[in-house]
Amino acid sequence: MKCPFKVGDLVVYAPSQRIIGHNVMTDFSALRPGEIYKIATIQNDMYVIPEGFEDTPAGGLVWEAFEASKT
Repeated sequence: MKCPFKVGDLVVYAPSQRIIGHNVMTDFSALRPGEIYKIATIQNDMYVIPEGFEDTPAGGLVWEAFEASKT
């Protein structure tokens, strides 16, 4: 399924336990569930890269790890 977000959107990091487990050893472990992030890039219509994580060697996170921000 294609990512419903676009670059510049504000999203809330809301990962499943499975996603958290996959990110434990990556730079994405610095993301905090419940925090709002701005999308810097979307790769392959599926992977979200929040601002501040553009140079992360792990690439992006599946868009399902995020929810639309209400703010």
